[in-house]
Amino acid sequence: MPGYLAGRAPRNKGMEYPPDPPRPEEIVMVMRQAGQNPHGLRVRALIAVLWRAGLRISEALALNETDIDPGRGAVLVRHGKGDKRREAGMDQFGFQQLASRWPDRRHCGTLARGAGSSVFGSVALVLP
Repeated sequence: MPGYLAGRAPRNKGMEYPPDPPRPEEIVMVMRQAGQNPHGLRVRALIAVLWRAGLRISEALALNETDIDPGRGAVLVRHGKGDKRREAGMDQFGFQQLASRWPDRRHCGTLARGAGSSVFGSVALVLP
C-alpha cells in the first residue's frame, strides 16, 4: 500500500536514541573467543585495531605495514570516508595485538610479511 502514510510525519521523527557501544569487557570476551590459532590472532588484531584506533572495517582491512607507526602511536588511513586521508591514534594494547599476529618479528616496525604488504591479508576465509 504505497502512499498510505503520505503527508504524515514518521512516528519516530524527532526521537533521539543514545549510542550503545559495547563495554570493554564484552570486546575482550569476543577477542578471547577468537582463539590462539593464526586465524584467531588475525581476528583479535583486527578487533583491537577497530576498537582502539576507531577505524571503519574497510579502513582496517586496507592497512599496509607502512601505515603503522608504533613509535608515534599512529595509524595512517590512506582512503577513509569520502576517500580522505587521515591519521588515527592507537594505544599500546592495539600495537601489542598486532605484534602478536606475527610472533617471528622482533621489532615493532615490521609487522607484515614484506614492505607495503597488507596487514590483514585478504578478506576471504582460508581453511587449514
